[in-house]
Amino acid sequence: MKIKICGLSTKEAVDTAVESGVTHLGFILSPSKRQVAPEKILQITNDVPKTVKKVGVFVDEPIDFVKKAIQVAQLDLVQLHGNEDMNYINQLDISVIKAIRPDQEFKEYEDVILLFDSPRAGSGQAFDWDSLVTSGLKNKFFIAGGLNPENVAAAIQHFPNAYGVDVSSGVETDGIKNLTKIKNFVQNASLASSKQLFIEFLRITKKLNENKIIPYLMGSLAVEQIINFPTNPDDIDIQLKKPDFENFEQLTSLMEELGYQLIDLHEHKFEKASIHVGFASVETLKNYAGVDDNDIPKINFKSELHQEFFLPTLKQNIQIYQAAVTDSWRAKKTKDKKILKKLLFEENDANIK
Repeated sequence: MKIKICGLSTKEAVDTAVESGVTHLGFILSPSKRQVAPEKILQITNDVPKTVKKVGVFVDEPIDFVKKAIQVAQLDLVQLHGNEDMNYINQLDISVIKAIRPDQEFKEYEDVILLFDSPRAGSGQAFDWDSLVTSGLKNKFFIAGGLNPENVAAAIQHFPNAYGVDVSSGVETDGIKNLTKIKNFVQNASLASSKQLFIEFLRITKKLNENKIIPYLMGSLAVEQIINFPTNPDDIDIQLKKPDFENFEQLTSLMEELGYQLIDLHEHKFEKASIHVGFASVETLKNYAGVDDNDIPKINFKSELHQEFFLPTLKQNIQIYQAAVTDSWRAKKTKDKKILKKLLFEENDANIK
């Protein structure tokens, strides 16, 4: 789940958002009480990891102004809140988020990320969620308008296919960004997103179990099941025994039955709306992290339908993340270090008790 905090103007708020785990930072460059100059954006984001995207927000600005701001502030995306059409958007060599009202026509915005907002952007007022039908929508989309730490989980549950959530005034007090509200918003959004992903994992597990395949749940989604630490997983990371993993034809067929499309045969990744699922061979864990897959405990998950999967223990997850933080291929995954730190803290706390 992408989590965007918008209307940022101070380094303290930026640092808090990044440390909390946001994926996108929003800065308003058009006239507004939250307006910031491109030069200031560059100054307060000089140490932001490349994995966190900087978004410049504009309203019907001259295209040359937008292009210059992109260069000066070193933006990763632009968000357009005015009457900009595709002729305008096509002049930008950068990813675009287009803000629209739920009742507005948006078919012209192909290959553009949409942001569904209230009629008065930044007002803190939510729109009628039931008025927006997103089934069949091909565009990635953010939900905005009136979100806050108290209702973001409900928004994510209501829009399970949302690409992300966006907030500005909902994390403010008297018009100033409230650091505690930022932390709470990100944490609540992360936990809600993980809950949705875990439900989908159980759905996939049911299909695999029906075909005598027992999956291994790995990655940050697995960590959340062990220590309930909000990690905002990027995807559902599943590993399988080598024969099951290498039976690509069967695996692809099963995932297609669940509505997924194969998007990367080399890494065997699947996509459905905003959900990504990646498969790997579990036997590689022994060389990678010293974890023998035969020692990973099986979970018999009691739900409406009985599901079986393997879940690494706290100690095994520590071994996996200790390997991950030294892996040059994952060097940009700053989240790995945060997860490892929390895992080690939990282990130490358990030893003290």
